Amino acid sequence: MLVEDLIKNNYLITPSAYYLLEPHYKRDFTLAELIKFAKARGTFVIDSALAMDFLVEKGVVSTGSPDDSAPEEATEETPVSPADVGYSEDVVETGETSVSESVEGDSPEDIAPSDEAVLAEDAGSISTGDVVESGVVTASSGEESVEPAKIVGETSISTGATAESEQFPASNPVEEPISSEISEGESFISTGTPEPEELVDEASGSLDSSLTEVVEDSLPVEAEPLNGNGYGNYADSEEYYENGENGNGVKPKIVYGDYGIPIAYVGEDVEGEKSYSTYRDVVIRPKEGFHYRAKEIPDDWEVTFDVKNVKFEAPKVKNAASKEGEIIIQAYSNYVKSRLKKMRRIFRENPEIGTVIDIAKLSYVRDDEVTIVGLVNDKRETAKGYMFEVEDATGRIKVFLGRDKENASQAYNAIMPDSVVAFRGQPGRGIFFANRVFLPDVPKFRREKPPLEEKVYAILLSDIHVGSNKFCEKAFEKFLEWLNGEVNSRAEEELVSRIKYMIIGGDVVDGVGIYPGQYNELEIPDIFDQYEALANLLRNVPDHITMFIGPGNHDAARTALPQPGFYEEYAKPLYKLKNAVIISNPAVINLHGREFLVAHGRGIEDVVDFIPGRSHHHPAQAMVDLLKLRHIAPTFGNKVPIAPDPEDTLVIESVPDLFQAGHVHVMEYQIYSGVFVINTGTWQAQTEFQKMVNIVPTPARVPIIDVETARLRAVVSFDQFCEGV
Repeated sequence: MLVEDLIKNNYLITPSAYYLLEPHYKRDFTLAELIKFAKARGTFVIDSALAMDFLVEKGVVSTGSPDDSAPEEATEETPVSPADVGYSEDVVETGETSVSESVEGDSPEDIAPSDEAVLAEDAGSISTGDVVESGVVTASSGEESVEPAKIVGETSISTGATAESEQFPASNPVEEPISSEISEGESFISTGTPEPEELVDEASGSLDSSLTEVVEDSLPVEAEPLNGNGYGNYADSEEYYENGENGNGVKPKIVYGDYGIPIAYVGEDVEGEKSYSTYRDVVIRPKEGFHYRAKEIPDDWEVTFDVKNVKFEAPKVKNAASKEGEIIIQAYSNYVKSRLKKMRRIFRENPEIGTVIDIAKLSYVRDDEVTIVGLVNDKRETAKGYMFEVEDATGRIKVFLGRDKENASQAYNAIMPDSVVAFRGQPGRGIFFANRVFLPDVPKFRREKPPLEEKVYAILLSDIHVGSNKFCEKAFEKFLEWLNGEVNSRAEEELVSRIKYMIIGGDVVDGVGIYPGQYNELEIPDIFDQYEALANLLRNVPDHITMFIGPGNHDAARTALPQPGFYEEYAKPLYKLKNAVIISNPAVINLHGREFLVAHGRGIEDVVDFIPGRSHHHPAQAMVDLLKLRHIAPTFGNKVPIAPDPEDTLVIESVPDLFQAGHVHVMEYQIYSGVFVINTGTWQAQTEFQKMVNIVPTPARVPIIDVETARLRAVVSFDQFCEGV
């Protein structure tokens, strides 16, 4: 069990360390404690020395007494069997003798592994994803009484240089169709609460300013550490509950699944009936007589890219003596080479790039101006300009870019660590003098696509967080009723009747053990039941609407990017939905000839860390930065974990018509070089953790996309039904 749990969390253990630790696992220490100890030592390999130090620190054995924690050798007088210490025979046998006697002072019954997966009282939790500290802020909604649904037109608030709202008169009557374009480069945040029959004049970008509030562009406040070690008291920490910081001092037990991640919080009253609803009683049927035009439109969709369909070939070891670390290094080497190869292909499509040569061949170039393409290992500012360390498959070199060069400072700020860029200039002795910098970027002009015979719409959602007691349950049910024909006007009827697709971009459930104090904010403390509850809700989506559902960092899925999909043993109810298609993170969906790039959006966290002027308040701007670098998550080793797959599947090889993300719980959108960029918000009200770090989400907003133009058709808001907003 210990070996499997460690492997699932990307840690290795030697046999000698296994024999030391296994008798005490889940009795004297937890998986979380062991991983934390190894991480502090800066290693992913747990050997006997580290294991002994860990047991000494935990007080399980005394210093310098390895025999206290290791099984004693069997003797003729004391015959024993592997079962006495809970080992299976295939693990224990070492040749001539079998290590099998139990730890001193413990009976076999004390040490034998339990058949149940419930941990001890001091158990910790391994997060299925990072703490959501990259949340969002926006203006709070108005509090006036509103009808079941309110439609906001495509244009809302400019997030340009000024923070003052502009006054626009409302114009269109309800019956008029809603259509417009967003000005190139501008971004908008949906924050208003208009009356149901007030629509925006999208041709002029008009909106009654009394219905909206301007967002203050302030950075999130860092949370104060809650204890002396700087880590804070977490929900899986004994001190968290004993100190009463959660309000009631309740300490749950944590159940781990096969993947070494927590799957349920279990209280003391485990025998009693579950008190939470899994929405079995939520049954919504289409309104009688409501006509769905979308039923008459033939299906035209294809998942053109999905990580599950990529066949990886694991790195091959040279011989039996190869170390585990060598395999991982080789895997990352293949990953980087794959990124460079794909990026060079993208750069060749830019006619301004010119001749691209390898770094190793620069010594053969004299006075000619050439271009190198490489991965930026490091960058720094100097008195006269900017210095970069650039590497490709053949070598590395220092690159100097003078301050006087065109757009030098903008390029310097836009380049994230480990991103691939092109430098054009002349080589010197041991240094390359660049005159221009090129980002992979997207082309400024693109070929227009043929129109569709009939209008068809798609709904974009993310971050539903079913299972949280902050989940906007009533608002989501009102949304489902709206989808089933409970509309208030002709404009809404026209919208609903043409909705044929729904894309959900991750964090569909709240998960278990994700952020501090989460247990106290879980309505459903079991991840199996969370997915069952979500499926019970989504079964009410009309059958003619195809749902594409992908994972996020709160979901039961591989934590590292890319995420191939949900673990089926946890999310089985989703797989059983007849109109659901499970996709990876990221994925590309072709709808009627238009490409929709769907990612959960964790790369936004790294953009905010490395690019000046970026914040979680304006996720669309950060998404544009990722588009410019043509990568979902360019940087290694920061907040976003990246799996060492042999191929980099996070490169944005094909330029999409629409780029969708979530993760930061705010809805914002803009157009960049013909690509519609949108962050789709959330269905979760503000949690206590979000309050602590100044995250103010904007829940229950439904953006509707015109598939033909890949542009926003309307935003329908149900936030008046969301408690805590």
